[in-house]
Amino acid sequence: MTDSKNKIAKALVNAVMWRMQVAEEKAGRQGYLDTQTKPPAVPLGLRSTFHDWAAEPGIERDLAEMALAQTVGSEFERAYRRTDMLEKRRALLQRWERFLSDSRQDRVAHLNVS
Repeated sequence: MTDSKNKIAKALVNAVMWRMQVAEEKAGRQGYLDTQTKPPAVPLGLRSTFHDWAAEPGIERDLAEMALAQTVGSEFERAYRRTDMLEKRRALLQRWERFLSDSRQDRVAHLNVS
């Protein structure tokens, strides 16, 4: 992703999360707060949560980074990488989706976006 597109994507996610929080507060609810420090959730918190979750079962750091569309490795390493690990990334993100949608997870805030 180019730098300008990345900035736009980050701004969009920030705006959506901010609007969701405002809507929750207007409805008289607390919204989506960090359970420890109490400020509203932000995109960086989502990335951090994904990384923590992926580390627990020992998922390779590079695979987790690639799943988040991050640049992995040095310029030299990237020149010799012959795979995008698409199938592994797909399987990883499907596991993440199952984790987030598991209604038994009392630690997960379910975000209903319409």
